[in-house]
Amino acid sequence: MTWADRYARELGRRVERLGSLRPRLELEVIGHLEDAAACHRERGLSPAEAEERAVRDFGAPDVIARDLLDDLGDSVTTMRSAMPFRPRLSLSAAFA
Repeated sequence: MTWADRYARELGRRVERLGSLRPRLELEVIGHLEDAAACHRERGLSPAEAEERAVRDFGAPDVIARDLLDDLGDSVTTMRSAMPFRPRLSLSAAFA
């Protein structure tokens, strides 16, 4: 398991309410973290420093989870119960 996977799983545990949206959230987070780390490596940081910086810049999982749940509010429950198919909700805006 990579450092980005570990972070995404930690965040995912804190947003249990998202149910089936959690895997998509975790993939979004991993992508953002890996992109950020790549940018830091291009600027001369070591791989370890780049990973640390990407996570620090992204924010603590508990803070991100709280903000995400606050932003989505009841819409998550409504979407999951009202739609028989998997919602096509992009969570990337929450992490831009």
